[in-house]
Amino acid sequence: MELYNEDNQNKKSKAPVMLGILIVLLIIVSILIVTLIIYLKSTILKITIDGADFSDLEKILYIEETESESKIYIPIRKIATYFNYEDYSGDYKYKSEDSTKCYVKNEFETAMFTLDSDTMIKTRGDSDYDYIKIDEKVFEKDGELYTTIEGIKKAFNVEFIYDQAKNNIEIYTMDYLLKYYTTSLGYENYSQEFTDKKSIFENMIIIQQNGYYGVIEASTGKSILEPKYELISYLPNTTDFLVKSNGVYGIMSKEAVTKVNIAYDQIKIIDNSNGLYLVKKNNFYGIINVDGKTILEPEYEQIGLNTNTFAENGVENQYVILDKLLPIKNNNLWAFFDIEGNQVTEFKYTNIGCTYSKVTNTYPVLIIPSYNIVIVQKDGYYNLMQTNGTEIINGYVLDSVYMKRNVSTGETNFYMTYNGKTEDIEKVLSDQGL
Repeated sequence: MELYNEDNQNKKSKAPVMLGILIVLLIIVSILIVTLIIYLKSTILKITIDGADFSDLEKILYIEETESESKIYIPIRKIATYFNYEDYSGDYKYKSEDSTKCYVKNEFETAMFTLDSDTMIKTRGDSDYDYIKIDEKVFEKDGELYTTIEGIKKAFNVEFIYDQAKNNIEIYTMDYLLKYYTTSLGYENYSQEFTDKKSIFENMIIIQQNGYYGVIEASTGKSILEPKYELISYLPNTTDFLVKSNGVYGIMSKEAVTKVNIAYDQIKIIDNSNGLYLVKKNNFYGIINVDGKTILEPEYEQIGLNTNTFAENGVENQYVILDKLLPIKNNNLWAFFDIEGNQVTEFKYTNIGCTYSKVTNTYPVLIIPSYNIVIVQKDGYYNLMQTNGTEIINGYVLDSVYMKRNVSTGETNFYMTYNGKTEDIEKVLSDQGL
């Protein structure tokens, strides 16, 4: 009996130990399960747009893993619908199904991407074109064109924040940010112009008070430009402001520094890449640069061409031809200056470009891009001019210059006629070793 009782007593003494071990094991298993859940959650990329969950967007992203970081690339056309943009293949101007290009658009502007290019073109549907650099070239994957986070931010006017440590992406549209900050600051009157709204990405808001305009810091409400101007417009490519006071215009920086004196009847950006502005004073035109330096005094009757006639020629900037030349008119004659303000030719041309051709199904010509040639006219006849002012042909003997496009191949050829003959210009230039 004593032996039985002792054995029974040993069993009773071991029971709490076994229960303790079981509880510890359950705690360990629970910790492992919680840890696993946390880990699994951390591996799921969380994506929000304006605070709403859009984690399904992950399925369209291409994430490239490296030893140091994860790089995210986004299919341009597939993400467009998330921001209420329309998307198309091809060139925005010359409609086609060209898979090497695509563009997205809303009612205010269009952005076009090109395969293997790190330059995006933006246009507002008029003669103003912005050539915007992005950090990497556009590439193709599975039939889609992809760009970087920076490309998406610039094309769709959004803030795109990727936190790799937290494994989440926060995207905020321009209107959402503007509404958020103006509401928090208690401002109801602010500029509704599409371009002006872009100042929010530089932490600035154009506001209205008592019929006048000013600029405040979005995060604090601190005044940047006091509300005393008749008009303020934001210049996204320079992050400066065009201001109007007493009926004349100038340019102020976001540090409230005067970059261009408020003294001109008109100021218009004409070349973003070189930072050039067209200014008008007393009905004469000149050129200044983004730093306020005068390139050409406002003493010319016209700067720039009407390039609508040459749309098929691929001319997009009416003020800067072939990225180098400023066409300027005075006393009814044209000359060329370079973008530094140096005079390249005399005022001797009666016109620039050729709009005349007896041949059907042809287009007017202003430039021959492959050879950096500009078509110039004098006394009714034409010549081919290089960007340094050198004229290719001895004398003005050309009756017309025109371009023709092969419908089946899309190839463009340039021709000139003289003395009853027609020649392929690029072949002639090539034969001359140019």
